[in-house]
This record gives sequence, C-alpha cells and structure tokens, in this order.
Amino acid sequence: MSTADSQSSQKVLVIQRGARHRYSIPRLLENAKLLEALYTDSSAYSTAGRIAAKFSDMGPRVQALASRIPESIPREKVFSSDKPLISSLSRTVISSDMSGVFKRWGLQGAGIVYSMYGEELDFLRWAKAQGAKIIVDVFISPLSNQVVLDEQDKFDVPSGFRVDASECDYSPDRGVGAFAPIADILLCPSEWVAEGVRKFVPDCAHKIRIVPYGSSLHPKNQEGDNLGRILFAGRDPLRKGLPYLAEAVHRLRQSGMNLDVRVAGLEQQECNWFPHYQELNYLGLVKMDKMGEEFARADAFILPSLSEGQAGVLLEALSYGCPVIATRESGVDLTQNENGILVDAASGKQIEEAIARIIQDRDFRAKLSENGRAFFEQNFSMNLWQERLTKVVRELQS
Repeated sequence: MSTADSQSSQKVLVIQRGARHRYSIPRLLENAKLLEALYTDSSAYSTAGRIAAKFSDMGPRVQALASRIPESIPREKVFSSDKPLISSLSRTVISSDMSGVFKRWGLQGAGIVYSMYGEELDFLRWAKAQGAKIIVDVFISPLSNQVVLDEQDKFDVPSGFRVDASECDYSPDRGVGAFAPIADILLCPSEWVAEGVRKFVPDCAHKIRIVPYGSSLHPKNQEGDNLGRILFAGRDPLRKGLPYLAEAVHRLRQSGMNLDVRVAGLEQQECNWFPHYQELNYLGLVKMDKMGEEFARADAFILPSLSEGQAGVLLEALSYGCPVIATRESGVDLTQNENGILVDAASGKQIEEAIARIIQDRDFRAKLSENGRAFFEQNFSMNLWQERLTKVVRELQS
C-alpha cells in the first residue's frame, strides 16, 4: 500500500441527509485533515440546488435548498444526489434510500464511515463488508417514539404529532437494534441518549461514546430581562412537553402572577387539543434574527421536553445568558440549580415551581444567567467539538 493510500484509509467518509448542523461535522473533520468525502442528498451543488439558486425568490423552500452550501469543504469532496427529492415529488413509487447511490460512489478510499442514525443501513452493511469501520451518530434518543406513544393517549393529539406502534420496533432489522451491531462506535450527544441505547442494545453499551455537539454561536448579552417573559421554542408540542407548560402557566396565573409565555414555532390552531392552550402566546414560525431578539429579552427559556438528542435551542439560550429550565431528556447535561433548573418530564407542578423561583428570586436568576453562559463557553465551542470528534476518529485509527 502506498503512503497516499495508507493516509486515505485513515480518513472519514461522512454520509448525511440535509444540512444537519449546517454541515459542521464534515467541516470540522476537514479542518482536522480527516475528511475524505461528504455524501449527501440535495445541496447547492446538486442539479436541484443549482436550479434553486437561480429561482430563490420563489419561496422559503427554494431558498432553503439554495442555501445548503457545505462551506469550507472542497467542492471535489462533496457528492450530492437529488434522489430523495425526486422521490418525494414523483407520483410513482421510488425508493428514497440512498444506499444504491452511495455504493456506486464507493468509499473513496476512506477507512471510516460516519453516519447519521436511521439512514442508509444497507450502505453501512456494505461498507462494513468492505472493511470500513463505522461511527453511527445517534442524534436522538431511541426512547423517543416510545415516550411519545405512551404520552399521546393522555390527549386528543392530532395525527401530525402522533406516532404509530410500528415506529417503536427495535428488532434486529429496525432502529437501534439494526444499527448498533454493525457500528464500531455509537456517538451519543448526551447521557439521555446513551441511556436509551443501553436499554435497547445492552450488548453494545461498550461502543457508546458521549460526545456533546458544539455550537458556532458566540456569547451575547441580554438586552435586559423582562420580568415574567418566558420563552419556549419547538415544532412538536407533545414531544416538547408544551401541555405541561400550559398547565403550569394556568396555575401561576390563578395565583396572581403576571406572565407572557411566548411559543416560537407554533400557531395556536396547532395546539388547541390540550387543556389551557389559550394561556400561551403563539408567535408562529420565527426567523433566526428575530429568535435572537426573543432570547435577548426573555426572563427565562423553558424546554420541558419528553425526549431529544441534544436540543440546540438550549445552547442558544445559554449563549445569551438566558436562564434555562429543562428536563434531562432535553439532552443538555445541566447541573441542578447551578447552570439551569432541571424538572421532571411531564411535571406541570415542577415547571410551575421553577418559573416561580426565577421570577421571585432575582439573585438566583442572576446566578443561573452567569453560570449558564460560562457553562456554554466552557463546553460547547466549535474547537471543543472538533477535539471530541477527532479523539473518536483517532480511536478507530489506532
């Protein structure tokens, strides 16, 4: 084997759909001189993406496609296919699985494949048979669908937010039961995700590495907290625990507390199926720059989620020094009453107590604000994320 071939075999092929983390993972690996190639679906470099760039004034979806630019990754290392997009637009049954396309592209000489959980299982099996080592990024807890399935019977949940029992199948051909055995490393962004992996595939627990994602955000100053202005952000009201926030707000208002609880990402008509939904102030979809204004002005941010991987909105709140209230299931491993307030999932009572404490104890709020920002700076920089990723890859190279 030549020196060039040997170096290539130690590099990483990243496969991912969409611009997850704005292509941060392949970009960080490129920065560390570890990226061999990126395989993805429609991007600014694919046929659909190039067309979208010419007609970007046709709406937000077209703009979003045109903006899928894998910045700082050499163009020759990016391989894009529009197959999933064609599948979604076609009236005929076309498989959106990318495995066949990726097999034709091969491994590009890479000896390690970094894949997102739930994607292109057949390609991973093929790559494993070729001798590649596999990293599977378990970006959301395998417990998530089961948690939602158990929860949805408490409410008259509309179909768009429900899961089917078949989505909780963890047999050897489905979900984590299929991906874990072929993986050499199971990358988990939080202890909550790792706990789900251990539950369903205990024999693969030794493969778990907890590697929190980083953030390109920079710490910012709040514009002055507005007493009683509480922010929530999310598109899935059931999984994000919104019914329990509404329950808490209802009781706090009954006790005489003045609150403005702002829900970014949802319209009121999407939430009229749970009790006390009218207690919340629905903002609908909020643009990124406007979300920054919301974080800057919030008295606190709350995410009482039932299950996540690692919620990026919590990192954004922390970066602003906005005190956070969250469940451990939200995927950021906070220290209770030091850099945030942890509440049990599905506990309106604990949410009520947490909001009341922040509003009534301003010294405590100030401590959470300062410590939360420091926690963000010390744990979630892009440099730290690159170090964590590099360490995992070096483990497979040895």
